[in-house]
Amino acid sequence: MRWIALIALVLFIPLASFSQTPPSQPLGAGRPDTPGITRTTLKDDAKSTVTRVHFAPGAAEPPHTHPYDVILVPVITGPVDFRAGDKTLAALKSGEVQFVPRDVVHYVANTGKQPFELIAIAVK
Repeated sequence: MRWIALIALVLFIPLASFSQTPPSQPLGAGRPDTPGITRTTLKDDAKSTVTRVHFAPGAAEPPHTHPYDVILVPVITGPVDFRAGDKTLAALKSGEVQFVPRDVVHYVANTGKQPFELIAIAVK
């Protein structure tokens, strides 16, 4: 009986770690640094946060969520790996708006050889 409990425990622990929701991240100040990604807060008040995000070639955010809706507006067109919930895109064009609802797991990775930038607007 102990063997069954031990086997169940060994099998359950790895599955539980995969099902955990990624951490919620602030859009502006207080967010941990990510190598190759530079964030410049343009506005941060009680109603919204506006941040310019620069991705060096190959830079990638880890999957994460936000406690509020976020609008992404690319400033520079480029090949990316973008995922928000079930939506996946391989490129974002300058001015093409992407909406990320609150608490939806998402990430952006620059898959190109040139820098990529976007403006992220969080509606609090």
